[in-house]
Amino acid sequence: MTRGAAFYFANLGADVSRCITASRQGDEARYKDSLSRAYRTLEDLHKAERPEAYEEGLLMLRGLALARATPETLASFQISLDSLIGAFSARIL
Repeated sequence: MTRGAAFYFANLGADVSRCITASRQGDEARYKDSLSRAYRTLEDLHKAERPEAYEEGLLMLRGLALARATPETLASFQISLDSLIGAFSARIL
C-alpha cells in the first residue's frame, strides 16, 4: 500500500508545526531537526506525483521562513497553517 499525497501533506504540516513550536520556544536544535524532517517529507510529497500538493508544500516552508523572521507572526502563521492543512488535505484525497 502506497501512501498518498494527502498523507504526506498532512505530515508536512505536522513537521512545520513542530518547527513553529520549537522556534517559539527558542529550541534551535529541535527546530533544525524538525526542518530537516519537513524537507524529507516534502520530497516524499513530490514523489506522490501531485504537483499542486508539492507546490503548496513549498509555499508552506517559505511561509515558515518568513514567519520565523518576524517572531510575532508565528502564532498567526500556526493558525493559518492549521486551516490550510485541513482544507487542502481534504481536497487532494
